[in-house]
Amino acid sequence: RGARGGRRLGGGGRGMIYNLYIFNRKGVCLYYREWKRPFNSFPPDDQDEERKLVFGMLFSIKEMVSRMTPRTADAGLSSIQTGNFTLHHLETVTGFRFVLNTDTATTDLRQNLQHIYSEIFVEYVLKNPLFDPMTSTSIEIPLFDSNLSEYIQLLSCFRSGAVVSGR
Repeated sequence: RGARGGRRLGGGGRGMIYNLYIFNRKGVCLYYREWKRPFNSFPPDDQDEERKLVFGMLFSIKEMVSRMTPRTADAGLSSIQTGNFTLHHLETVTGFRFVLNTDTATTDLRQNLQHIYSEIFVEYVLKNPLFDPMTSTSIEIPLFDSNLSEYIQLLSCFRSGAVVSGR
C-alpha cells in the first residue's frame, strides 16, 4: 500500500515523470495528475480534448497491434517512445487503462504501473464504497491521491518538483 520509509524505489532509472491518466473501459478519464510537464499545446479550458486524443490513440494502436500479432502472442501495448517522451501503458483485465508519460531516459515502468493498480488503485478506489466503476466519472479520493503521489515521488525516475495541476 503506497510507498513507505522514505527510500527511492526502483523503476525508470534517471528521468522525469510528466503526467498520469487513468481511463475506464469507456474512455472516460477518471483521473489526471501532472508533474513537471515541459510542454502543453492545449489551452487550460480544453484539457478534455487532450484526454480524448490520448485514449483514441491507445485504442487505435491496440487494434492495429492485435491485428498484426499472432493470437498466441501477447498483444498488449506496454510503451510507445517518441523523440520527446515515452508513454507507459497498462490495461487491466477489468478495462482500466493507466498511462504514465515520462521523458525518454526513463526505462520500462510496467511493474510500477502494476503496483499503482494493484496496491494503490484497488485499495483506495475500487474498495471505496463511494466509487462505482460503472457510473463514476472521476476519482476524488484524497487517500488515493496522497498514496499515489507518495509512491510516484519515491520512484528513482522522479526528480524533485512541485505538482503543477491535478484533476
